[in-house]
Amino acid sequence: MSRNKVLIIFIYLLFGNAFIFNNPLFAGSTIKDGLPVRNPAIEKYPELPFHGVRNMLSIETILSSIKGGSLDGLLFDMNDITTLLDGSTIDPQKVYGSIEVGPYPFESKEVHYTYHRFRAFSRIKNGKGILRIGYLMRPSHNSEDWINNGHVVVRINLYLETEAIDRKLGIYDTYVSFKKEGNIYKRVPSIIEGPFVNLLMSDEPGSIVISFRTDEDAKAQVVLNDNKLFSDRVPTKKHEIKVTGLIPDKEYNYYVQIDDMKTKVYSFRSAPHPGKGDVCFAYIGDSREGLGGCENTFMGVNRRTLEKISNLAYQKGADFLLVGGDLINGYTSVKEDFVNQLYFWKQTVAGFYHEHPIYTGMGNHEALLKVFDDGSRYGLSLDRWPYDTESSEAVFSEEFIHPGNGPKVEDARRPTYNENVYSFQYGPVKVISFNNNYWVSYGAATYGGCPEGYILEDQLNWIKQELKRADKDKTVKYVVLFAQEPVFPNGGHIEDAMWYNGDNNVRAYVYDAKMKKLKPEKKGIIEVRNELISAISQCSKVAAVLGADEHSYSKVLIDKNVPIGDPKNDDRNNNGKIGDEGEEYSSLADLKYPTWYFSAGDAGAPYYAEEKTPWNGYWKAKPDNGEYYYSSQEHVLLFKANHKKISLTVYNPYGDVIDEIDDLMEVK
Repeated sequence: MSRNKVLIIFIYLLFGNAFIFNNPLFAGSTIKDGLPVRNPAIEKYPELPFHGVRNMLSIETILSSIKGGSLDGLLFDMNDITTLLDGSTIDPQKVYGSIEVGPYPFESKEVHYTYHRFRAFSRIKNGKGILRIGYLMRPSHNSEDWINNGHVVVRINLYLETEAIDRKLGIYDTYVSFKKEGNIYKRVPSIIEGPFVNLLMSDEPGSIVISFRTDEDAKAQVVLNDNKLFSDRVPTKKHEIKVTGLIPDKEYNYYVQIDDMKTKVYSFRSAPHPGKGDVCFAYIGDSREGLGGCENTFMGVNRRTLEKISNLAYQKGADFLLVGGDLINGYTSVKEDFVNQLYFWKQTVAGFYHEHPIYTGMGNHEALLKVFDDGSRYGLSLDRWPYDTESSEAVFSEEFIHPGNGPKVEDARRPTYNENVYSFQYGPVKVISFNNNYWVSYGAATYGGCPEGYILEDQLNWIKQELKRADKDKTVKYVVLFAQEPVFPNGGHIEDAMWYNGDNNVRAYVYDAKMKKLKPEKKGIIEVRNELISAISQCSKVAAVLGADEHSYSKVLIDKNVPIGDPKNDDRNNNGKIGDEGEEYSSLADLKYPTWYFSAGDAGAPYYAEEKTPWNGYWKAKPDNGEYYYSSQEHVLLFKANHKKISLTVYNPYGDVIDEIDDLMEVK
């Protein structure tokens, strides 16, 4: 370390954030080049480093407390754990709770879709307990025919005894592999996440990526059809193994092996050539915690609904799943908590993810933040920096594997678009994932950043280019776009999304460090929205634009006759807002092809009811219309596409049909 950096760290200890985040010698490119936002710490707003933490312990900490060496199973011992993720300290002797254990996957040779099932129970007292694996090995309980090794799912339920009301420390599901040597049970390297199928797409039909995580560095291999091997180059905890040489549109079996431990045998079907074959895919959004307790509020995820819906998509034959954001509750300032919530989300959809790819988008709840105490209820929140490693976008990219073909960021000080903005093709369908929750700041006009729903010019230009390429590509028959904030909200989020009740003053701001001032983007949110839908309407192949955020289902057809609002024509009092008294909402005459827009965001989050908007009011005034519909049911959208048409059926978690469109392209 240089003498300059030693000096900087010493000064930081004396003077805090206000100095360090603006010093060009300090590490991190986004800080070195100057932040594109104003730092509230300079204005003496204290940072809240543990804001919004939901999970008090990381999965790594839970796993570090599971140890071998018992006649009855594996030991659980928290006595080395004295600090929680919210910064508070505890006496581990005052921790109590329960441990539940079951075989995982349960009777794996009989089922394709894996799920958690528990059989053995034990108590935690004084921070100690036991995973009763010996109980599972009894002849009356040994459903897996284990001899001396196996793999289990573990649920740890923790409470802290206090002088007042005992504190809940959380429920943690994870996985452990074991081996019995003599009479003693030992831990062995364990797969704690996955394996998952990724990048299964017609862009590269001859390859996929199998990803998984282990609890310690290990060198693993993917075994394809029992003979073809693909291995890690070096021991690692985070495994992303590329499988190549696949024949397009062919069924394969695979399993993962570490030493002599093998996973269940899973299967996948390789992608067809571009433009070939039939395709079935599903779309969901907003699976964050709901209400009702238990698994409805499982550490940031509505596990109950999400598992039902992902299983329904699996049973209906979906080749892949699109997820439009708000996977988790998020809104945390602690990276480990953010990663924990995504870990539980991936656990919940694992039955689908083992055999089919999942492509996710960022919602406003995928928020890893810097939070400052400005006296308000939730504090002043900005996307977390350094952006290279701590931003919502950077961590989201670490936790999912998506195509890396998104736009380049024009301002190198901002977060990346890598793997949160992307496109891919599957057979005749091209999917475009855009991010209208990029670099979100709750205080954008004062400190810089984007408001929810806003799309910066570099990304908007990329979307336009993707649409033009799709229109010219003969292998693309249908285009589907998805993001979290609905372009046309209808209930629960008409005050934000891409509408803000018609307030075009809403826009992004970038901080100029040299001039020490904020610069507003030229276009307001309504202008950006209209530019987006104009570009979409020029593409003859767009079948659907999918949003979420609103915890409901709605569809609306947008054409050149539907009133949606145009600031150029409608803002008669020149206050930047349309829809004031005496102002009407215009349609956009330059919209070429009518397009279906959906808000489909209830995979478990608390429901919303319908509200009035110019576009839904227009269609509701017409008799017997099929161009608009609204439902507060939890749901999944299922699309089926072939060379003749692309259809949509909307199901609730119990399989009831909520809505359907036989041919989405018929309106063209």
